[in-house]
Amino acid sequence: MTLKVITAIIGALFVVSALADETAPAAFRVDVEVTVPDEDLRERVAVYLRSELRGLGDVEVTSENPDFKIYSMVSEVKTSTGDRIAYVLGTSITSFFPDGYFDSVLDNRMSNVDEVARLLEAVTVYRNQFISVSGPNEVDLLETAANSVATFNAHILEPERNR
Repeated sequence: MTLKVITAIIGALFVVSALADETAPAAFRVDVEVTVPDEDLRERVAVYLRSELRGLGDVEVTSENPDFKIYSMVSEVKTSTGDRIAYVLGTSITSFFPDGYFDSVLDNRMSNVDEVARLLEAVTVYRNQFISVSGPNEVDLLETAANSVATFNAHILEPERNR
């Protein structure tokens, strides 16, 4: 084979490999919900959390059939004069039973087994909860949000990857 043909084959393999990586399904599907009275801040924190999650590489952020849901609640600590001295970010992680999980557990002789399985699989399972305190600026809050995604990754996703 000539060098041109070999180069073309390697180039084609590289392109196919890159396309396969882009089309490979994410290992984890995660939904995000942020609660904070300031709607603009809520959206900024939600966008930041979603971006951090996508940055993990194997996470798809979606509300459709998620494996995990991250609930983040932001509150402010203020002085008696109304000056903000800190943000508090409370994060709860829940997961869901996978589709079909109860099919193997429930007895098929039950007349409503499909309905019971569907209802049970919609039940959330508490996984973890943590509270973080940041500085008074929004930059501090966003850094704390990034740390909460890192904690989620280390304590929930990493053990799942190793299974």
